Amino acid sequence: MSDIVIQGANGVAGAAGVDGQTATQNGANGQNGSYDKHDNPHCTPATNGQPGFNAPTSGESGGNGGAGENAFDFVLRCGEIVTQSVITILSQGGNGGDGGNGGNGGNGSAGGNAGQQASKCEDSLPPALGGVGGSGSNAGHGGNGGNGGNGGDIIVRYVTASLIQPVSGNSTGGVGGAGGPGGSGGVGGPGGVNGSKPGVPPSTAGDGANGVSGTAGTPGAEGTSGNVSIEQVDQL
Repeated sequence: MSDIVIQGANGVAGAAGVDGQTATQNGANGQNGSYDKHDNPHCTPATNGQPGFNAPTSGESGGNGGAGENAFDFVLRCGEIVTQSVITILSQGGNGGDGGNGGNGGNGSAGGNAGQQASKCEDSLPPALGGVGGSGSNAGHGGNGGNGGNGGDIIVRYVTASLIQPVSGNSTGGVGGAGGPGGSGGVGGPGGVNGSKPGVPPSTAGDGANGVSGTAGTPGAEGTSGNVSIEQVDQL
């Protein structure tokens, strides 16, 4: 450990993005068909299922991380340094804050099931169709990481000392914050069940489209190091 540490404050992490809302209402089911056998026999067709609802909102992007603060400069001028061991000085910039996570997209809801044709009408009418699923919404992007702070200058001047090298210094920049991960795209809702027909395997309408996942944020840059100058002089 260093004897003297000058540390810049770390940057604050970015806030996580809010998730998108999920569709809560499914598509309405279709009505079953009917057959009227009275004076004028006829079929009333079954109706299709209604499509599912799309996710109402997308995921929000994560906040950017705050930058780390620069370390202060350290300046020492003295006539004599008396020490039994080397005095170590560290000047370090603060680390950048990490970017926030992107919010996930909302999910779409299920499509409604188709109504079923009346048995006497199955040969004359095609099956009704189920509703397609609602689409999921896009996710938010991850926030960018904050840049690391710069290390400060270390300047020491002395005339005499009890050791040949009484002081050592090191100045480093802070580490850049990590970029936040992007959120996951919302899932499309399942399609409703199509109307059936004798001898034909059951089937469903298409699922809703999935939302696009967010991209990761960009990492912050590392801070730069300060100058270190430690010299013995004839006079101050």
